Amino acid sequence: MKLIVYLLTLFAIAFASDAFAQDKTDYTLNDGQVHFHVPAGWNAIMEKADGNPQAVAFQVPDAAAQGGEDSASVTVKTRQLQGAVTFNAVVQEEFEHAKSQGGYSSDAAGTDASVHQYSVVRGKTKYFVSDSFTLSGSGSIVTQVRCQRPLLDKTPAAWATQFDSACASVVASLKQ
Repeated sequence: MKLIVYLLTLFAIAFASDAFAQDKTDYTLNDGQVHFHVPAGWNAIMEKADGNPQAVAFQVPDAAAQGGEDSASVTVKTRQLQGAVTFNAVVQEEFEHAKSQGGYSSDAAGTDASVHQYSVVRGKTKYFVSDSFTLSGSGSIVTQVRCQRPLLDKTPAAWATQFDSACASVVASLKQ
């Protein structure tokens, strides 16, 4: 009987810890040099807060993709600039990497030099991707926010607009 009570207590603690972790909205990387905010309900599915690069990846709830292999996600990745590496060189390197992905197609809406919007094909699904780049940490850290969502017929336009707006708010939170 004591074992059952003990196991139930452990389960309750684990469940409570998980529930509180999913409510986390404020994050830092690079020993606190990079701060950002994400909407409640975004679940961190990967965190790497040491070394170079560092990153946090979030799965974003999408009812249209539920039960399938596709999912919307946002990744905030930092890279410490070293030596002669400049912001523009890192951004260009990431742009070239994006162009090498299957089904790549540029989106003219991303006209800012530090924003790259495009679509790619992953598996059988076309994804819309927006990569935004900013300098953080007194200009010594490149921060990339990658927002990607599957382009599914059943996804409501309002959800896509809300996702894009939430992504823009993550980028804006880096500049505060």
